[in-house]
This record gives sequence, structure tokens and C-alpha cells, in this order.
Amino acid sequence: MDHLQSTLRVQFAQRSEAGRKPENQDTVGARIPDGNALTNKGIAIAIADGVSSSMAAREASQTAIAGFLTDYYATPDTWRTQQSAMRVIQALNSSLFGRSQNSIYGEGYLTTFSSLILKGSTAFIFHVGDTRVYRLRGEDFECITRDHTQRIDRDTNYLSRAVGADPYLEVDMHTIELEVGDVFVLSCDGIHEFIPATEFKNLIKNNRSDLDTLVNSAIELALTHNSDDNISIQAVAIEQLGSATQSEAIQVLSRLPFPPLLSPGQVIDGLRVKKIMHESTRSQVYLVEDEKGTPLVMKTPSVNFQDDPAYIERFVMESWIGSRIHGAGVARVIPAPESRSCLYYLTEYIGGPTLTQLLKERGKLAIVDAVELVEHLIRGIRVFHRKDTLHQDLKPDNIVISSKGPMIVDFGSCWVAGVEEVIAPFTRDIILGTADYSAPEYRYGGKVGPASDQFSLAVLLYEMLTGKLPYGANYGNATDLHSFQKLKYISAMQHNPLVPYWLDKALEKALSIYPNARYEALSEWFQDLKRPNPEWLTQRQQPLMERHPDKVWKMLAVSGWLAAIIILFWKR
Repeated sequence: MDHLQSTLRVQFAQRSEAGRKPENQDTVGARIPDGNALTNKGIAIAIADGVSSSMAAREASQTAIAGFLTDYYATPDTWRTQQSAMRVIQALNSSLFGRSQNSIYGEGYLTTFSSLILKGSTAFIFHVGDTRVYRLRGEDFECITRDHTQRIDRDTNYLSRAVGADPYLEVDMHTIELEVGDVFVLSCDGIHEFIPATEFKNLIKNNRSDLDTLVNSAIELALTHNSDDNISIQAVAIEQLGSATQSEAIQVLSRLPFPPLLSPGQVIDGLRVKKIMHESTRSQVYLVEDEKGTPLVMKTPSVNFQDDPAYIERFVMESWIGSRIHGAGVARVIPAPESRSCLYYLTEYIGGPTLTQLLKERGKLAIVDAVELVEHLIRGIRVFHRKDTLHQDLKPDNIVISSKGPMIVDFGSCWVAGVEEVIAPFTRDIILGTADYSAPEYRYGGKVGPASDQFSLAVLLYEMLTGKLPYGANYGNATDLHSFQKLKYISAMQHNPLVPYWLDKALEKALSIYPNARYEALSEWFQDLKRPNPEWLTQRQQPLMERHPDKVWKMLAVSGWLAAIIILFWKR
């Protein structure tokens, strides 16, 4: 990810005071990292106002801010910003709610919470309660958040939503594209409830270039307007967006030269080439040995693309993705030597045939063996999905049958949510999976997600059971939704009579043309593969007239006409 190093630059200031209260129950905090953390996670700013009716208000707000700023940066780099922030906020809510329920003194650990995350050229806002997030853009000043309060009478409001109040927390989320010169302000009600809206806007406009003066003036103005609450405010101004230029990206990506084509016996960085495993127009794969004799797999880029930054990014990303996917059933990426002289990456060597070779040798697999193999693959692909990553190229050539079970290899087509949020200074190289195994939404423009990998797994299982493909030879030629809708699922029982009806129905559902018609989770699909779904057993036992009345009536109508014609000609 070095080639996408963020150039985001901001000016920031914050201040929090007890005001006229004996204790400050507000908490403010921010983290402005550099390097990969700035690129992958961005800048996080947060404000919390402990609910003053609670004895534990101060502790609740401090827990929320400290926990968020620590735990958000500890989430996987592959997760999208919303996923990381929401996981952390929900965990903090559960923790504070549990402390409230278990408190022997009956304290409620309740707090409002508003956070602004700046990543690349996007602002992400997460909000609960009546703290606020404002934005000044040019002459336009607006409050982006909505107060979660309920009015009882003209003078009385109560907080209708707070962190720690309920076991499940509803969080408002906003996404905004940034512009240079934008100023964001986060404030507690001790500020915005007392300073008139026009004065607040003018104060921010007049001090947009000096944020220290802005926050100090806001504190003083709130006290001038008789604020009797804690007074806290944060301000951040966007000085430069976080997208690297194309020249910067190319410079980083080009630091290592492409290696030449290698032959058995050659040595590169202490790695001896044993044999060529695969060659294509896009890459080469070699079996190599390190100085200790440990077998490894080396993948090198093709010299045909050495001037193509999008291709180089995709190649670099393969190694980055693989190094973040850890789990049984997935090939491990091995760190390259520190003195690496050219561009390549290494993975562990997995002895054994590919699924392609196994099917050529054995033909159809026994149902028990095929379902067991898919169980291992489901565990492996769930490792990807937990990191918000799609494999996108599950096919027999990318499954190696080892002594430990099937292993998923190759990260060349993976999609990573967290990386997609980081804007590249060039058009990214999108590598779609093999047409016969990839889900139809890739080609007709539907919504891609975990269900897309589910489709590919189901194609693999279908092929293991039948030696065929579920939609026949025309599937690979379909390009739009209309052409996919013309295709009909071919029952696995037609090719293999040993396949039970209920297993065939589980396959058919996972192989639906429409992603939302498939299983919501891989675990649900596997459950239907392991034991009969009662719904399908009942459906199988129903008479044909009840299952397909329209077809039965059509058959009866045709039969009647045929009988009438036969009788007519017989009489002649």
C-alpha cells in the first residue's frame, strides 16, 4: 500500500472545559497518524458528553473516546471504514450497557458520541445523542447531524438515544466528499445550545484560518451567553486531500525492477529456481528453495506490463492481501528477503494435486467426499469474508488438495473493501474470475458481495458431483442480465442420479442468477448440504398437481386436444 500513501493534511484544534459545573463530564480526543495508518484508517476525531443525570457520566464519556480511538486503529486494514467504526462503537455500547446493568450502586454509564473520520478524500460521520457535527464550506454552514432528543414541553427535552442505554445501539452515519477549505466543527450542547446560530456561524467563518482562536473564542462566547454546562469544541480544516498523484504512485511502484524470465538452476536473492510451475501473459510462477532447502512458490510479474501502474498495483496488492489473510485452508504469504532485488512475492509450497487434476483422475467424486471438501473451502473463504475481502476467482486450478485438506491459493482477483475506499490516481486493474465459475453479477452489473463467492463454491460442488456445469456450455457466453435470464439450471440429478433431491435444491438456490435469492450466509448453505431441509422434503412428497398445478393443467389440456383429434380421425 506504500504507493497509495495518503497526502491528507489538516489543521486541528480542540478544547474542553468544565465551565460553571464542578466536574467536566465531556471528553474530546483525536488521532492524526502518518504512514500506513493515515492511508488505511485516516484521521479520527471524536467528542462525547456524559449524561449528567448519571453518576458515572465522566467515566462513560472517557471510556467511549479512549476506546474508540484505540480500537478503531486496531481493526483490520482490509475492513471498510463503516465496518470498523460500527464494530467498535457497538462493542463500546455493549460494554457500557453491561457495566450499567451490573453496577451495585445503580450508575448508568451513558454518553453521547459523535465522531468524524477523514480518509483520503472522504469524511465519515458517526453520531449518537445531542453532540453535533457542523461543516463550513465557502459561505455555507450546516449542521450535518440530528439531535436524538424528545421534547416533553417548551422548556424540557430528554435524550432519546445514548451509548450504553440499550443492548443494541442505532447509530446515524453520513458520508461526505471532502473539498480543500472545508472546516468541520464538533461541539457539545454547552456550546451550541447557548451561542445563537448566527453568532456561531460568524465566529467559525471569521476564524477558519486560525483554529486555536476559533475554539478559544467559542468557549468565551458560550460563557458570555451564560452557558451553565460543560463546554467542549473541536475544529478541523482540510488543507490538502489525501489522494496521491499518479507520478507519486508510479515512483513508489517502480522502486523495484521486474525480474527477468527465470530458468531452473538460477538463483535470485538466495532463492534457487527448481522448476517453472506456470506461465501466462500476466505472470510466472516458480517452485524455489531458500538457503535452508525449504520449498516455496515465487510469483513474478510479466515484463509486458512494466510501464503499467494499474497492473503493478494489482500485483503488489496480491502480496498485501495474502499477508493479511490468515487461517486454515488458505495459502500463507511468506515475507520476502529484506534485500529483495526485484519485484516478486512468495507463498508457502503446498504439495498435492489441484482440484482440476483430481477431477481428471477420479471423475465424479462421492457425495460424502465432495461435501466434505466444500466444508473445508467454506471455512477458508470465510477467512476472506471476515476481512471484508472477496476472493473472486474460486476455480479448480486455485484449489490444491494437500494432506491437510483443500487449500485456497492465488490472490490475483481479490477485492478489498478498505482498499477500494482509497482512491488511486489511475484506473485500477480489475481482474474478473474465470467466466465458467464466476457469479453472473460480475458480468451483468449486479451487486457483488459474499454471495458471489458462494456462487463459485456451488459451481465447484456441482462439478465435483456431476463433471458438468450447472447452466451448460452457454453460461460462459452470457454477458447481460437478459442473456442470463434465458439460462435454466440443469438439475444435478440428471447427470448423477445418486444426488438427493434436497441436495440438488440446496445447489440450485446457491446458484441463483440473482445474489439476493441465494443463501444469506455460507453456514446456512452448508447446513442444507449436510442434512435435508424439511421444506424440500415436504415439497418432494407433494403430488405433482400441488407442486406444479399450472403444468398439470397444461398437460391435461394438450392431452384432451390430442384425444379429440385421434377420435375425429378414427371415425373417418
